[in-house]
Amino acid sequence: MMDLNDLTATELARLDAICLDYEQALRNGNAPSIESVVEAKAGKHADILRNELIAVRDEISKADSTNPARSAFAFTTHAIPVSGSSPESIGRKIGPYLISRILGQGGMGIVYEAIDTRLDRKVAIKMLSIGKSTQDQKKRASLCERFEREARAVAALSHPNIVELFDVGVTDSNPFAVMELLEGETLDQYLAKTSCPAATVRQIGAQIADALAVAHRAGVVHRDLKPQNIMVMQSSSASQKEDAGPPAKNGASAQPIAVKLFDFGLSRSERGLFDGDPGGRTSEGVVMGTPGYMAPEQARGETAGPPADIFALGCLLFEAFYGKRAFDGSTASARFASTLESTPDVDPLRRRSDVELADLISECLNKEITSRPASAHDIALRLRRRGQALDPIGQHIEHGYGAGVFVRRRFFEFVTGGALGGILGGLAMQYHAETLRDIDSLAVLSFTNMQGEPTRLASLAAGQPLGDQKIDRGDEIAVLLVNELSRLKDVNVTPFRPFVATTRDEFQAIGRELDVDALVTGNLTTSREGEQLWDEINLRIVSARTGNQLWGQTFKSRAGASLLQQSQLASELALAVGRSLTSSGDEGSSLTAGSFSCLVDGVGRADPDSPEGLRKALSCFQSAHRQDKSWAAPLGGIALTSITLAAQSSTEDSIALIQTARESAEEALQLDPDLTNARLADAMLLWQTLYRYDEAARILNQLLLVEQNFWQVHHQLGLLELTRDNQAEALHRLREATQLNQLSVIAKVGLARAHWFFGNTERAMADAKRLRNAYPDNRLARGLLIDLYEHSRDYDAAAAEHVGIDFGTKLTAETYYAARQTVDLQKYPYGPFGTQLNQAILDSRINGGIDDGELGTLADSTPPMLPLLLAGHPSFASAKRLPRAAEILPLTYSPFSSANE
Repeated sequence: MMDLNDLTATELARLDAICLDYEQALRNGNAPSIESVVEAKAGKHADILRNELIAVRDEISKADSTNPARSAFAFTTHAIPVSGSSPESIGRKIGPYLISRILGQGGMGIVYEAIDTRLDRKVAIKMLSIGKSTQDQKKRASLCERFEREARAVAALSHPNIVELFDVGVTDSNPFAVMELLEGETLDQYLAKTSCPAATVRQIGAQIADALAVAHRAGVVHRDLKPQNIMVMQSSSASQKEDAGPPAKNGASAQPIAVKLFDFGLSRSERGLFDGDPGGRTSEGVVMGTPGYMAPEQARGETAGPPADIFALGCLLFEAFYGKRAFDGSTASARFASTLESTPDVDPLRRRSDVELADLISECLNKEITSRPASAHDIALRLRRRGQALDPIGQHIEHGYGAGVFVRRRFFEFVTGGALGGILGGLAMQYHAETLRDIDSLAVLSFTNMQGEPTRLASLAAGQPLGDQKIDRGDEIAVLLVNELSRLKDVNVTPFRPFVATTRDEFQAIGRELDVDALVTGNLTTSREGEQLWDEINLRIVSARTGNQLWGQTFKSRAGASLLQQSQLASELALAVGRSLTSSGDEGSSLTAGSFSCLVDGVGRADPDSPEGLRKALSCFQSAHRQDKSWAAPLGGIALTSITLAAQSSTEDSIALIQTARESAEEALQLDPDLTNARLADAMLLWQTLYRYDEAARILNQLLLVEQNFWQVHHQLGLLELTRDNQAEALHRLREATQLNQLSVIAKVGLARAHWFFGNTERAMADAKRLRNAYPDNRLARGLLIDLYEHSRDYDAAAAEHVGIDFGTKLTAETYYAARQTVDLQKYPYGPFGTQLNQAILDSRINGGIDDGELGTLADSTPPMLPLLLAGHPSFASAKRLPRAAEILPLTYSPFSSANE
């Protein structure tokens, strides 16, 4: 049975949000039954959510209202004078952390400043401190469980404007979290002494909005956004500039500043809403939020989702821009009433200094949820749109310059235990900066839904070609991004295969398998706002080396937007990695949405490893062409797919496909002489069916100058040079193809076969066995091994590769080949050579060679792989001496040159 430790951070955050809503409703006396909540919202985690809700209910019913249970994260990490600090704590060591002083304490938690003795850096340690009383001890299990849940939720939020979680552990049976020690002052302290110009308000607001966008994408809502939960710091990049300028007359620094959010989505309290508050500012940790910053729906006891955070952001922006609170009052009750009933008074003179900003603030403060901005991401874009100087972190994120300097999130799983002083969570890893501009290769993974569940294909066929299976919307968008990003000339984009990852280990494992620098991932969800349905697409770039997030953004569009419209997501991704890309759907595009959608579907399926996928892709490209006959790209897809599929088809189908490829390539090149797919198909037709090797080589080498990351160009040039007996160049190009597309079995098998054709049978055999073990269900990997065993006359080993087929015992050549003739060559082919040539290999071994008549019959139908097999395959050694072979083979081949004869 699953428990909390089995959940991902995203799943945990979603369940935590449900528990928060239930707790809030319970406090207001209008909570639904636990079973109704479980039935409506649990999904596949019903038992876990039920237990959590029961714990929340029991905790509230047993709580002592005079001794609130507070989140250990409800303390700031800057220096706070604390009376009565325990001097004996100073110098104490918790694992590798040496405590230097107490920063803050209260309720049932305490915050220390400490030194991480391994990395020699200052950190903040937030510890849940549980008393010795019987009443406190009764709460221990519930509090520890909640602390663990909160720590894991914080770990899900990776962003330069959110305080960083380094480590978690347990000491003296009390859990603790090690976090970034922030140097600066809270926003309320900053605003108390500073009159912010509009540019600074935009700068601060954009960073807060960016952080909220990442949190909302992870299913976390802050619920208590206020100036005391935001730290203001001088930007490190700005402080290094000597020409930053003097402070402004009003005391505002002319240098850029950076902000960080803390107590993120974790505030909760057993206190009532209006208890205390002598200082005019509500105590931190109140579940429902803080009067003066909480949204009206929170004040009414309704569900507080992302729009509540947008309202609170509006309160912050109002306070920073106008120099006063949006909803003020001498008591919490007065601020509560102001939020529900009043409209903030604006200074018209101040408003005129930046009307766009003033209007945005007013939208955020709208009491109707549907009238507020659609998302925090939209707010960030609007705050940066005016042409003001971007905030330093925004510059890095938007343009991809050194973004890794800021993104340093470390994820740790919380492990319960009670070893004295032991660190039972993961250990902090040494920071290594990665910049987005360093990314030279990437892969796009399957998108998940908001609950982190994989697409149907990713769960059924991870890493396999799409084939002719139906794909869902998430995979469509992933294929779309591959199609668009593949046009970046200096970034290698792996052809799409369905993979899904949610943990650091999974990202790193997939990164190693695909041998890429970064992985693009995300989720897709549809929500309703009023009568309108919206699609929200959350994109992330994750380091394949560390598994850490390097960049993330949320994009919202009306439900049902076409792939052509959503192609602009690729432009955002390209911008993030420091490149420029005009997407297919950018303004001015004349493409039709239906044709483009069919083309993208074809691109995702046109995988040489899957004949079924190639056939489906051909149908998709033909549909795209019928819808837009003036567009060259579908014709290029038809041409390349047809000649690729012809090499793996029956004689009759192959002849028809070759003709289709010729006609489509010619028509495509008339429309666009530089179209890569059409030129590649043309080159393949030239050398595989017309035997014009030099002309084909010239085209392929020209393509390499502009398409150095297109694996099929390298693969075809490698096969051509193998046919021309150019060993060094052939092996180099075939090896390059396997490196550019780590998932292609046909490329890996081609390289192993090249070693064999050049006489290195031992190397080929070793590679074939490795490929068979890696891809036991792949017919091409197993077929190469069968081919090699038959050539070596090891018939028992060859028979063993035919899974489920009884060849008998004590095999001879006669008994083996008698049985082999009954085997379906489509299921156990020697290679991707088509029915006719695979049968020719078998017949040659049975009959002792191929005569002139048989070679003539083969040549008449021009099967695409005939030149390659005639040049190098041992079964064609005798045919290579025939006069007719001279009409097919390149001039570089001598009839007696084969190393395999």
